[in-house]
Amino acid sequence: MQLSCFYCGKHLTATAQQLGGEVMCPHCGNVVRLPDAETLHATEEEHKEAPLHSWLTDSISGFASLLFHGGLFIVLAFLTCDYSSGIPEGNEVNIGPLPSVNLNDNSGDVLDASEMEQTSDTASLDELVADIQPPTSATSDMGQEVSLSQLLPTGASGGAANSLNTIGGGGGAVGAGTTFMGVRAEGSRICIIADCSGSMDGAKLDFVKEEILEAVRSMSRESEFQIIFFNSQAVPYTQKGWRNPKRDLENVKKWLSTVHAQGGTMPLPAFQEAFKLMPAPDAIFFMTDGLFEPDVPPQVKIMNIGGSSKAKIHAISFIDKSAEQFMRQIATDSGGSYRHVSAF
Repeated sequence: MQLSCFYCGKHLTATAQQLGGEVMCPHCGNVVRLPDAETLHATEEEHKEAPLHSWLTDSISGFASLLFHGGLFIVLAFLTCDYSSGIPEGNEVNIGPLPSVNLNDNSGDVLDASEMEQTSDTASLDELVADIQPPTSATSDMGQEVSLSQLLPTGASGGAANSLNTIGGGGGAVGAGTTFMGVRAEGSRICIIADCSGSMDGAKLDFVKEEILEAVRSMSRESEFQIIFFNSQAVPYTQKGWRNPKRDLENVKKWLSTVHAQGGTMPLPAFQEAFKLMPAPDAIFFMTDGLFEPDVPPQVKIMNIGGSSKAKIHAISFIDKSAEQFMRQIATDSGGSYRHVSAF
């Protein structure tokens, strides 16, 4: 059944068995207390009776307002109307004769255009333009010159060395980032690693695809992204390198329709693809609904060798919490976060 989140107002799906318990909103990440079945039934009955009660209340209020304003109008009419039978005489006003004017008389003075000569001490337009000199690199202290190619997203270039976010040093831009399945990640280069194993078949995979589209759609124009699904092997987005969210959104929609649930749960090949990206990701979203091999966390830690600038991995377990211990370890090793999403 469809319910609304108390915090963000968005819809979430819950089963009858979950009524009376708590679930985590997949959109805002807050824990939502679900009503029990009796409370939910009583609320529905109240909603059915509400239209009749509202109609009766509005009708009575409207009738009372009509009586009040009608009476007020009658009282004001009696107070303001003048029923005197006579009209007092006014004072006689004598209007004197108006002087006549001959409109055809053009004997007045004629304006000579020579009398309107004006002198100007201002310089000509050419002289003013000549005095304006553009700033040069030798005299201007406004900053380093940046070519137009540096200001444009790199898209298919396979890197962000020329993007605006990397001018003056690496790392994510201020305010850059996005949200995926209720988890926020900061940075200008975001990689999403998502499970498409056989257990994700049906509504779960459809939900994750919609969350991916929303994450890409909410990125700024200067941000870059990459998407890698996994089952028994890595299933990366067909367009290699870092991608631009505005230019690639429609292509991502088409590609997602070709991704199907099958195979096992082996995320390590997807992490290998992610850490091949140049420059390295600022942040990685990693979600799965199942358990994977215990050697994955230490292997991921070895691959994530960025020092203080290593990628923060935000781990998300979906419906099934069997991999919670490994997911928490991956998040802790990278300085990221862990969250479990129990409903959608």
